[in-house]
Amino acid sequence: MKNRYLSWTLALLLISAFSAYAQLVTQVDDFNRASLGSNWSADAAYQISSNALDNTSTEAGWNFYGIYLPIINATEVSFKWATTGDVEGANSGGAIVMFDRTLLTGYFILRRFGNLDLHPIIGGIIKRDIVVASVTPALSNPKPGDIMKVAIAKLSGGHQFTLYINGAQDGRLTDTAKLYGNGSTLHVGVALYGQRNNNIDDYTVKGYEPAVPIPSITVTSPNGGESWYVNSSHNITWSSANFSGNVKIDLSINGGSTWSTVAASVANSGSYTWTVPNSPATTCKIRVADATDSDPTDMSNSNFTIAPEPVELRVTSPNGGESWYAGSVQTITWTATVYSGTVKIELSLDGGLTYSTVTASTTNNGSYIWNLTTSTSTACRIRISDTADGDPVDISNADFTIAPPPPTLQLTKPNGGESWLIGTQQEIRWTGPGAVDIPLIRIYYSVDDGVSWTLITSSASNSGLFLWTVPNQPTPTARIRIEDAADAVPQDMSDNAFAISALVNLQAKDGSGQPGSANAKLYIWMDNLTNVRGLSFRVNDSDNNLTAMDVLPVGRASGFTITEVDNGTYLTVFLVHMSGGVIPVGSGAIVQISYNVSAGATIPGYSDIILTDVTVADANSDLVVPTLMPGKFYYVLKGDIDGSGAVTSLDIDRGVDILLKRGAAMTPPELLSGDMDADGDFDLFDLMAIFDIVY
Repeated sequence: MKNRYLSWTLALLLISAFSAYAQLVTQVDDFNRASLGSNWSADAAYQISSNALDNTSTEAGWNFYGIYLPIINATEVSFKWATTGDVEGANSGGAIVMFDRTLLTGYFILRRFGNLDLHPIIGGIIKRDIVVASVTPALSNPKPGDIMKVAIAKLSGGHQFTLYINGAQDGRLTDTAKLYGNGSTLHVGVALYGQRNNNIDDYTVKGYEPAVPIPSITVTSPNGGESWYVNSSHNITWSSANFSGNVKIDLSINGGSTWSTVAASVANSGSYTWTVPNSPATTCKIRVADATDSDPTDMSNSNFTIAPEPVELRVTSPNGGESWYAGSVQTITWTATVYSGTVKIELSLDGGLTYSTVTASTTNNGSYIWNLTTSTSTACRIRISDTADGDPVDISNADFTIAPPPPTLQLTKPNGGESWLIGTQQEIRWTGPGAVDIPLIRIYYSVDDGVSWTLITSSASNSGLFLWTVPNQPTPTARIRIEDAADAVPQDMSDNAFAISALVNLQAKDGSGQPGSANAKLYIWMDNLTNVRGLSFRVNDSDNNLTAMDVLPVGRASGFTITEVDNGTYLTVFLVHMSGGVIPVGSGAIVQISYNVSAGATIPGYSDIILTDVTVADANSDLVVPTLMPGKFYYVLKGDIDGSGAVTSLDIDRGVDILLKRGAAMTPPELLSGDMDADGDFDLFDLMAIFDIVY
């Protein structure tokens, strides 16, 4: 009765232990493929060779093993020693059982000649110097072709492992202390001693498929055999299954013995751009692992090489396919790696068969300005080499062309000195090849003497004439540029600058006044190339600290009648001559505005004076489009020439120096403070006004 009770108890324990998993299944890996893939978490030394699993490591030892992932909590594991092996090899490997991938613990069963031993795995290391259990085997030593099977059992009296060779029991090992293998997710695997002829085949596991698929990572590049230069850029690549967390990337330069961090935590994107460090070695590996706990993990299957940077020169331009005109000026460019000496540059016109010297020696700075030969060819190459001995050397990757000089374009109008009015239609004229050679012309204009360019048209017909409406951009430094619309060669531009001007230019001249003062003067200035019969405009001060008290016509507009309207935000001014008179062609002030300055204005500070809503009529009462120029009204302490914040005898001294033309000329800020009568200059009357303030 007692035995029956124990049997039922054991059965219930087993059912409870495995209730989270599906039905007991058996899987066989016959290794009939090129690589292990994601079913194994194995050291890179474990490779498939001739449809068998091989530890390819040249290191003699137990440091490398593989863990089978698709089955957990196995009850049986078996494999066959490959028939291509030998007896030494068949006694130089064993089964890993009850391996906990989180704790990195488990057991290693080794049948080696006259011994059958159970060793612990601690921290991922097989401890051959520790024996958990040992028995004398019952059968003869294993040999190639033998099938090794381990039955695994968790019993109340310990963890029990029974070894069978070709179906016959060879021995039983028990860990009564149950030191390891007590987790809920355990794996099996295999460990093969390095430098032995001990391949295995038909790896078979009976156990349970996990409810959640086992995560895995597989390094795909570098995966062995690559040679990457120091400081070069390459992609480290990997694939992953059932895993989406961040990964950590490590580098080993000693075949995996030690590791340094490449990236502590990066997205699991399958690729990481890496600049190869200056650590040359032939035994390099990359490891990619879960950034949190390094499970799953994988490394390069075999070593790759980090090679020292090559001593090299590399032509970058012309490097093939370019077409440069004979007689033009071009830039030859190259890069140099671990080389700083001078370089020789040569040209071939026959695809590299013969060369002539471009320069016998030039600084290795990566570029050379070249006045091209007048010879032409479609099979040109550039060669750059060490001046001293010709090594290193590089040649253009493919032929480039030196073509006959292109036909010339010549801009004839405007070519300098013209003055074109805004809004008028003007002729741009040129001479050169006809429409057969250059069908379309691209035209630009510049208002800053050619520093920057604005497109007029991208495809004008090559007729020699284009009618252009002059834009509202007054400037004395305008230029026109024309070029072949196809490739910008040939091209030409105005030899000298021309002017873009308006018939009327209205400007608010800068003024100044002291906060809290009255009758501060500001002038409206007009430059006109045509007689003006009347005009109106609006004046805005940006911070609303100015109140217009009086508006008077002055200068050439003295006979005009002014009507002003100040609504508290802006001032509107109308000028008209009641008898039909005009403001004649000229330049100067036409309106004087007297402002009261708010006491709340801040020193230093200013208000922008902006002209808007301008209407100008010429002598025929035709409207003229003017250009407008804003000004500024500065808040200053009147008489404080030196800007000290007070009017003192030092300001008088400075004023005397200015009048007597001693020392530096008067600056614009000094004039704004010193022009006491707001007439635009500094004279004796201004100096006497400052004297009255001080004394």
